[in-house]
Amino acid sequence: MRTYRLEIRLIQVAVGLAVIILIAGFAGFWGQGEKVPEVSTNPGVTADDSTLSNTKIVALGDSFTLGYPLDPEYSWTTRLAEVLQVTVVNKGKSYQTAKDLLNRFDTDVVNEKPGRVIIFSGIGDALQGVPLSEVQTNIKAMVEKAKSNHIIPILALPIEYPGVREAINETREWELAYAKEEGILTLDFSTALFDSEGKYLDGLTIDDKYPNAKGYKAMGDYAAQVLK
Repeated sequence: MRTYRLEIRLIQVAVGLAVIILIAGFAGFWGQGEKVPEVSTNPGVTADDSTLSNTKIVALGDSFTLGYPLDPEYSWTTRLAEVLQVTVVNKGKSYQTAKDLLNRFDTDVVNEKPGRVIIFSGIGDALQGVPLSEVQTNIKAMVEKAKSNHIIPILALPIEYPGVREAINETREWELAYAKEEGILTLDFSTALFDSEGKYLDGLTIDDKYPNAKGYKAMGDYAAQVLK
């Protein structure tokens, strides 16, 4: 009798194991079609391809992007192209605000079909007394234009300029918060040009307003380090 009960128990255990194996098999089969893809934390870079297929960069900005008061060949964009060995299109113009950059975004950025765009604005706005709310609206519009055209936006924070420190600091603080919220990479050229008091490092400026050739080279080296 005991042997009979033992046999029944063994049969029950075997049936239970078979059911478990069968359920696991079905779960694995149906799960194959619902595999969740890996998510990349780097905007514009997929989990399957950590390298940009389009390495072309457009730098959109004011006189600090142009390389003023020197020739564009001494600009930070030229140095960036040399270090990274990629095409960097300099779309800097003097006396530009964020609205000016937005107005020529389609022509100077979208038409170039780059993989990334560096938006360097804020200094001209501060000098011309443009309200921060307007600067915000225009920068957001450029970011959206970039994204809608499959271009990765990068925000370059405005740097120190005599007489408008408060306005520039307000823009910097907002851009940092906005970039963090949107997952946008930022460039802070201040780290390459200024000391802790906001003064140009020795040998990097012409007139305490604009970088000299050595200063623009330092900007390019810094950008290359961040974007490599």
